Amino acid sequence: MTDSIQFHGQEKITQWLNRVLKETKDSTELLHEIGSILESNTKERINSGIGVDDKPWQKSWRARVQGGTTLRDTSRLYNSIKYQVIGGKRVVVGTNVMYAALMHFGGTIKPKHGKFLTFKTPTGGWVRVKSVTIKPRPYLGVSVDDSQDILFTIEEYLEKVLKDAKPVL
Repeated sequence: MTDSIQFHGQEKITQWLNRVLKETKDSTELLHEIGSILESNTKERINSGIGVDDKPWQKSWRARVQGGTTLRDTSRLYNSIKYQVIGGKRVVVGTNVMYAALMHFGGTIKPKHGKFLTFKTPTGGWVRVKSVTIKPRPYLGVSVDDSQDILFTIEEYLEKVLKDAKPVL
């Protein structure tokens, strides 16, 4: 009894499968494409004011008064959003701006020293308050649209790999 089956064209198919495996073993190019999509879509969420959950954010007081965009006063947060491919195996999107988590998850700011926070308002005056509550504005993450973009990109990548690896018969 034999423990393998041989058939006509087996060598060509084996070569093709080996090429496919070789091409997909290093998915760095694909991860860079996915990272670029996620970085771009994250920035678009800030521009549109619509969160990862597809719900619009409450516009910030500053943006209402000045006619600007929420989370985009100086563009420091916006410009800091970057993607990174780690170890050729995964992609992360994030920011190194210290207040990013507060803007994403929301929270309450209280004075470290004394009883009041004192700051200049968007209208130019000064205010003293015991605390400031920041509403959550979830801009980081993967939305349904992001998932669709990523799946389409993976599909195109695999289609190209399969086509390029196809043996000449």
